[in-house]
Amino acid sequence: MRGIPSSFLVFFFAAVFILELVSYWGFRKLVAQTSHLKFKTYITIFYISISILATSLFVYSFSNPEVIRQSKNYSFFIVVISAAFLDLFPKTVFSISTLLSYPVRWFIGLRAQLICLSGSLLISAGFFCVITYGIFVGRYSLNVQEHEFYFADLPPQLDGFKMVQLSDIHLGSFGKNVSNLEKSALIVDHIKPDLLVLTGDIVNNFSDEINGFEPFLKQLTGTYGKYAIQGNHDYGDYSQWPDTTSKIKNLKLIRHGLTEAGFQLLLNQWQTVNVRDTSICIIGVENWGHPPFPQYARLDLALDSIPENSFKILLSHDPAHWEARVVPDTNIPLTLSGHTHGGQFAVKFAGIEFSPLYFYQKLWGGLYESDGQYLYVNRGLGTIGFPGRVEMRPEITVLTLRRIKAH
Repeated sequence: MRGIPSSFLVFFFAAVFILELVSYWGFRKLVAQTSHLKFKTYITIFYISISILATSLFVYSFSNPEVIRQSKNYSFFIVVISAAFLDLFPKTVFSISTLLSYPVRWFIGLRAQLICLSGSLLISAGFFCVITYGIFVGRYSLNVQEHEFYFADLPPQLDGFKMVQLSDIHLGSFGKNVSNLEKSALIVDHIKPDLLVLTGDIVNNFSDEINGFEPFLKQLTGTYGKYAIQGNHDYGDYSQWPDTTSKIKNLKLIRHGLTEAGFQLLLNQWQTVNVRDTSICIIGVENWGHPPFPQYARLDLALDSIPENSFKILLSHDPAHWEARVVPDTNIPLTLSGHTHGGQFAVKFAGIEFSPLYFYQKLWGGLYESDGQYLYVNRGLGTIGFPGRVEMRPEITVLTLRRIKAH
């Protein structure tokens, strides 16, 4: 159990035990109301079997963390995380309702308690279905977001300049399933952007994750080229390496995979893109985030000797960088980021989209503005951790530059 504090293990499994006990308590209360003995027996055996299977999976996982941490095949990790969400989250909702149902019984009666438990069971089943949908359907349901940006100082030749932004592909999370990237390449080909940018996290940890996806990465094109930066996962910081040389080799292979696919990698540097007798300066920085995320970005180095009157677009993986460094220290009009995945979960009501991630990272997705400087946060194409998306579809962003016409 190296790397996992024993105090955490005690707390986690105590919580799981209490959760399973209370939820079973409520479940038995409902089942006891039926007069069909065989049904009660079969459904109880089924319920207990699922609980034992899920708990056994958690015990094995926590007892053998290296199986997950060091594996280049994420299949087992995905099974464990999926089981955790599918088993524990609905039971948490049901357990809370079970505890609350007893005061209801004391003050109103048994019938009211059973109604409360029945409603809670239906709600928990609904959560189970939503999570299942997010894992098996939601993560593959691509969404094309289109936005126009208006700038007074945009060269007239760039009016209508179209970019496609991809971010957080996390190829390892797809295993050998190329469908999302294949569909993305077809969509990008149909859009025919002037420029294509990738704002980090091509992999989870390892360069091997790119294997098999090369044809589709190469198929992603832009008329004036395609550029990429690195995200926090691209450095291999979340794996334990036998030595520094192995980690550096992995990083070089990831960079080689990107350049072999036709991307120009920007590592704290800028590049001029010549367009219709004018130009854009594309600036790319390495990852910068609030701790514990690494801070490799050197914005001063990336801006060194850049033409002062050029129109600038910054690629910076973590949106926290924009708020902490870009807005206070520069006049860059447009920054493109990713990193957040929009929390991979959202609630939508009356056309309003809200992610609980806001309470941790307020710049979680979409468009932001401060003193005439804009940030767009792409919600990502892949997943990390929870292998699904609930009301937070994988995103391909189409960004069109517009010039504010003088009146």
